[in-house]
Amino acid sequence: MFSIGVARRPMTPGILLFYLLLSSSCDDATKEAAAFRQHQLEETVFANNAQECTNALEVHANPDGIVDLTPARLADLNLRSHRLFHYFAEETKATPLILAASLGEDDVCATLLAHGAKLFEKSQWGWVAAQYAARMEHPKLASRLMETDPLSAHFSIMIDLSHQKVVLYKDGAALVTGKISTGRKGYDTPPGHYLVTDKIRMQRSTIYKVPMPYFLRLSFSEYGIHQGVNPGRPASHGCIRIGEETIAKIVFDQTPIGTLVTIE
Repeated sequence: MFSIGVARRPMTPGILLFYLLLSSSCDDATKEAAAFRQHQLEETVFANNAQECTNALEVHANPDGIVDLTPARLADLNLRSHRLFHYFAEETKATPLILAASLGEDDVCATLLAHGAKLFEKSQWGWVAAQYAARMEHPKLASRLMETDPLSAHFSIMIDLSHQKVVLYKDGAALVTGKISTGRKGYDTPPGHYLVTDKIRMQRSTIYKVPMPYFLRLSFSEYGIHQGVNPGRPASHGCIRIGEETIAKIVFDQTPIGTLVTIE
């Protein structure tokens, strides 16, 4: 039995060049389309627009793509907060979730996570989204972006700077109250909204080389609540010292990770 083959003409250099150019053109068009989708996604984060964020993700924008922090975008961040500019001025690994967390955008963060954004992707600083949210004073968002104790929803801490007093609340009722010593002049304890991100029974200051028992770290920062000398006036380097060990231990033991803290 004989088979009949069809002779194929060899591809000429001109035809080969045509196909190479066509393939290259298709590749370029695909890359341009992907870049456009990514640009759209990044713009929705700057605009805090969850619906448009959804639209961009549904046409396959990358939720973990690196945000292009152009000079114009950095200028925008600087107008919003100089701290934001400081964090992102030389950043090369910020994802949309990290940026949205820094801006306190609850709905955009939820949208990105629903479309597969990695919760613990790290920036060039080595921080994750929760750390940015916490440091930019979005503690409730930060608590949703980190592994917090579910019991933290029942607790809160108030630091009263004018009366040098700490109050731990459970379900709105004062559980324990104690006298404190906050930052002295030049080392003022910064007011604001925080959350407890670490509990360390015996922490040691790396700067001042002193023990800080029953340490509750605030928003991943260098500040915390701990037992320490209380001379009856602001005297610390910024931390909140509880003079009575009994009170410090109760606050430490009863406070879950994720508890919201107000300093005012």
